[in-house]
Amino acid sequence: MQAFMNVYVPGWLIFIGGILLISAVNGATVQAMVNHAGRSNTQIWYMKPGIFVHELLHAAIARLFGLHVTNFSLRADPSQGSAAHVSLRYDRHDPLAQLGLFLSSSAPVWGISLVLLVLGRWAFFPDGNQVWQVLAASSSLSEKWVMMRGMVAINWQWLAIFLVVTLILTPGIALSPRDLQNMWQSAPIAFLVTIVIFYLFLTFWPAGFAWWTLLNLNLLLLDLMVLGFSLVIWFVVNLL
Repeated sequence: MQAFMNVYVPGWLIFIGGILLISAVNGATVQAMVNHAGRSNTQIWYMKPGIFVHELLHAAIARLFGLHVTNFSLRADPSQGSAAHVSLRYDRHDPLAQLGLFLSSSAPVWGISLVLLVLGRWAFFPDGNQVWQVLAASSSLSEKWVMMRGMVAINWQWLAIFLVVTLILTPGIALSPRDLQNMWQSAPIAFLVTIVIFYLFLTFWPAGFAWWTLLNLNLLLLDLMVLGFSLVIWFVVNLL
């Protein structure tokens, strides 16, 4: 029970909380862009790549878990409150399918975040070995942050790429009401499935307790970094 409350639950809350916060900030950014342009996001050309990547991530993760993609459309679906949509068919009683639905529904947030983190690593931390050393260190969040700040060395070429990709993909990060509905619908099963994985993990590798704790800490750090990027983009868009 101690492992569950001190390690598993915080990790789950960090993951869910990060998804909701990052999605909300980017949703506000998209709304600001739409208000500025006076058109819907599907009618704004520079939003289309992000929307495409958003739907592509839904479909790719769904297929990875065996869900059937019955429709892939980049047309707006006002009834679902989405700029585009992917339709899925799956066995609602299959735990793996429910886990796949959960990850597929949230994929635009964590998938695009991973892309931005990789590009951000090249833009701000050219010496990748140092970054891995910080992530692997059993330090507090504040200590990791201080260490990473001291390692920043901007690569201007990669920074330009990072900024362009961030602006292009920002419209794809926000989750639609339908995405959130699917995520919450499948969350209980995903929660139970990952509990089983967690306890199997600790049963066969007791030392993994410390590893999972470190994973939670690094996930929180990465969440904060992506949230920071998102807030900067939101601020810039609202200044325009």
